[in-house]
This record gives sequence, C-alpha cells and structure tokens, in this order.
Amino acid sequence: MASISQLSSKSLPVADEIQQGDSFASHSIMGLDTHKLPEAKGVSVSSLAVSWAKKYYSIVAARKKQAQQQFSESPESRNFEGNRAKIVDKLTDTLKVASEIAWSRVEAVLEGQIEQQAIDPSLINREEIVADTRALYRKAIDAYGDREPVFRLSVLVGKDIVQVRRKYSETDPLVLGFVTLEFQYTSKILLGCLSQSDRSQFAPYLKVVDDYLHIPYGEINEAAANQPPNSKALLAVQHLLQQTTQIASAVYDRASAQHPGYRSNSGYLSDREIKNSGIRDVEIFQSYLCWCVLEGSIRAVQQELFPICVMLYPKLHVSWELVQDMLLILFREISDRLPAEDLIVFLPYLRTVTEMFSSDVFEN
Repeated sequence: MASISQLSSKSLPVADEIQQGDSFASHSIMGLDTHKLPEAKGVSVSSLAVSWAKKYYSIVAARKKQAQQQFSESPESRNFEGNRAKIVDKLTDTLKVASEIAWSRVEAVLEGQIEQQAIDPSLINREEIVADTRALYRKAIDAYGDREPVFRLSVLVGKDIVQVRRKYSETDPLVLGFVTLEFQYTSKILLGCLSQSDRSQFAPYLKVVDDYLHIPYGEINEAAANQPPNSKALLAVQHLLQQTTQIASAVYDRASAQHPGYRSNSGYLSDREIKNSGIRDVEIFQSYLCWCVLEGSIRAVQQELFPICVMLYPKLHVSWELVQDMLLILFREISDRLPAEDLIVFLPYLRTVTEMFSSDVFEN
C-alpha cells in the first residue's frame, strides 16, 4: 500500500465530528489538515445534473432495448400483454409474503450485529422497514402495470426512495444496511415468482428502486448544489459520473479474473445475478468518492460506506482480499480514464479509501 500512499501527499480535511459512542462508525481519521478545493471554469450544477440524466437514460434505454429483443424472441411474448394484469396480481400477492420472508433472512444473516455494531435496537423497526419495502416496490409494480417506461420510474418514485434512504441513514447509517438487505431479498423473491420472459420485463423496474436506495443520489445532488459554479470538484465529478458504469464493469471483470472459482453466499462471481450486484457495488464506491470530493471531506465513507461494508461483507462471505483487489483495480481504472486535472481532485480520496480497506486494517 506504500506505493499508493506515495502517489499524493495532499491531505484530506478532517471529517465532521462523529457522534460519540462505541459503534464502529465512531472511529475517524484524525489529525488531517483542512484544504479548500480550488476552482475551475466550465461546469455548473445544472450541467452536472443534465450529464447524469443523459447517462442514466442511455443506460436504461439500452437495457430496455436488450430486454425487448430477448422478449420478442420468446414464445411466451404473444400472450404477454394479455397477461400483464395477471402478472401484476401475482407480484402484488407475492409482495405481501416476500417482504416478511425477506426480513426473516435479514435477521438470520445479521444475527448478533445489533450488539456487535452497538446499534440502538429501537432503530431497527421491523414493521416500518417491511412497510417501506412494500410501499416502494408496490409503486414499481404499479408503474409496470400502467406501462410506464422504465426511465420514468426515477421521476415517479425517485424522490420517495431518496427520502426513505435518508430517513434510515440519518438515524444510524448501519440501519441502512438492514434496509438494503431487506430490499435485496424481497427483490429476489419477486423475480423468482415470474417466468424468464416476464422477469426480463419487470426486473429493470426493481433495479431503478435498488439503485436509488443503494447510491446516495440525493446527497450527491445536494453537495453539488453547494459547490461554486466553476468548481474543479464539480467538473471532476461530472467527468467520472459519465463513466462509472463502464469503469465498474471493467473493474468487476478484472477482479473476477483474479479470483477464479470465488464464491460468496449468494453464488459465484461468474453468475449473472452476482455480476450485476457486484458491478453495482463498484458503482456505489465511485458514488461515495464523488460525494467526498463534493463535500471536501472523507466523512461520507467514514460514517456510512465503511461501517456498512464492515457489517455486511463478512456476513455475506465477501472477502476483504476481493474488496482490496477491486479497489486497487478501481484506482488504476480511474487513473487511466480521467484527465490529470480531474485525477488530482480524486487522488487523495482514492488513496484514503483504498488504505481504509487495506490488509493493514483487517489483519486482525
């Protein structure tokens, strides 16, 4: 890790004071000097939002086209539109029990974590989490039943998802780990009740919900709005957000090649479902890097991303070695793809996040 540390001597601002207590999230990186990010020309919050919207739409449109091509070749496609109402009824009925079954799985996986992570038990409100899961997924089902295009879902329920995410992350970021796992397991059960052709049509609706829940879009947008109009940080984030999916795919492919035969408790790295969630994980790391750059602080990783990973990854049998290799590859991919002026902005945060997840931290 020394070689990464030597790439930049630029120091990071001290993170905002974390609430006192014995939870894992309370341990911060101290003794770092404050540093104001310099400014540049040519970017605004508006252009950042437009750039992100174009990227998001193009990805969803490509997935939709692919799904339509696969669907048109399916022998079941002729009866699909006539069956849509039945599919919606099946999903609605399944949702009632899926969220309950999913919570049972969450409790089984995270058994003992409330005590181990020093989480206030009163914050883990089973009824509330299950109800929020049902409400958001029901909106996705309704949008699907109403034949709303997938890209419209972010407009219809994006704000609601951001509010749910924030509600849990602001009380204790670790609670968000319970919530995201509840959504993941519920999603698997919903997709499992459908045929392959029906699944390919409905899955993109669930993915929009899951992406908004896992990635701090609301926080990134707010941090961007607080930036000066000609901020170097804003420009660098804009450039990275245009490439996050391509970078994530490349990182996942290279990490998988380095770990042939690796298996988490969900499956092998070569499994399509595992690959999709793994690529999303790499996108999540990039989104937190963007959040840190826009805030000028490592706070978001300290208080939210790192504690959640510490709680979830070992329980899901995701090794720290795999995470470390992923971050090293991510470091190289971002270094190769961003222009020098943008890389300078990201470099201290890339270095710090990589070192936070290094073997030096997890050797015991």
